[in-house]
Amino acid sequence: MISPRTARLVARIHKWLGLIVGAQLAVWTATGLFFTAFALPQVRGEHLLHPPAHSAVDMRRVKLSSTDALKAVVEDAPTEVTLRSLAGIPVYEIRAALGVFLVSAETGEIMSPISEGLARQVATRAWAGKGALASMDLVDKAPREAGLPGQAWAAHFDGPGHPVVWISAINGQLGPARTDLWRTYDFLYGLHLMDYAEHENAHQPWTIGAAILALSTVLFGIVLLLHRFTRGVLRRPADGSGA
Repeated sequence: MISPRTARLVARIHKWLGLIVGAQLAVWTATGLFFTAFALPQVRGEHLLHPPAHSAVDMRRVKLSSTDALKAVVEDAPTEVTLRSLAGIPVYEIRAALGVFLVSAETGEIMSPISEGLARQVATRAWAGKGALASMDLVDKAPREAGLPGQAWAAHFDGPGHPVVWISAINGQLGPARTDLWRTYDFLYGLHLMDYAEHENAHQPWTIGAAILALSTVLFGIVLLLHRFTRGVLRRPADGSGA
């Protein structure tokens, strides 16, 4: 059993630690409860998009060879070329030192950034939700929720949670579907990790410090609890012998 003076010191430290980390402990508990209330596929909007499927290239529409397509971006030092289908249209995706380009396999025309009409086709083909396509916005720099680099099209659909499907304007790559549920989850996840900028890095000095203080609060509480239990046990024989 520790001395009464030490017990008072431990109680004082425990009280101040509780005041310091109490708010973050409440945040951790509340956000953790929110996370368990929703399945991740629902948060990610996976139910709003058809499962990705390989689309065969209609070779009857291919009028140009890969060599012809490379001529369109030869000054950009191309390194790789792939023939694929984009919304049913045969295209060459060319990776070069200066970026990624799409070239029509029918006309040889550079298609990057892709047009609004083509982005609409990509979005509507992928959409599995009930709402209709409401509007399209071209964003010069895609936000975090898009998970895409550079320019991107935001396809806004009608429906609960303001769903948005993201499409890369550079190569037509389909991005995720995002709703208000994902945005709320992402915000709370940032609070949970104490990563207030990127919302994804748990290795933060604030997080480590708060965890150490929270653990210290628990340990000091255990010491106080043991002290009070042992004090009561040791006093009973003394009280009984003096009766």
